[in-house]
Amino acid sequence: MKAVRPSDARRGFSLIELLMVLSITGILIAIAATQIGRQLSRDRVLRAATMVQGVLVEASQLAVRRRTPMRVVLAGSSVQVRQRAGDTLVRQWRFDAASDVQATLAFTPATGITIFPNGRADTTLAVVLTSATGRATVTRSATGIVRRQ
Repeated sequence: MKAVRPSDARRGFSLIELLMVLSITGILIAIAATQIGRQLSRDRVLRAATMVQGVLVEASQLAVRRRTPMRVVLAGSSVQVRQRAGDTLVRQWRFDAASDVQATLAFTPATGITIFPNGRADTTLAVVLTSATGRATVTRSATGIVRRQ
């Protein structure tokens, strides 16, 4: 009979060791998945804020190019740019569940603003964007300065 050497008797892992490694791995994956979900939600709000910032800049450019005042209004979950004369819809951006960018928007003042061909507006606009874990604010001054906080 062949003698079993101590180094040959233990060539693999025991069931207890494998279960411990799998348990620790599962806990780490659960923690990471939660953090990734929160970060994705924050990123959606920041992306929506960047879009609103672009909308306000584009509305100013449209007013200058068309030489007519443009109104920026919130209609449901959409931001619309309309010609003040005739209330004609020029552009629209959606922020609802059907769109890629999802956020809840609130305008202050609620009626929106009018941007004139010289780039000035009738008042300052503040747009607050929120989601489950994120919040951002975009402001446009009456003189045309657009900022995101």
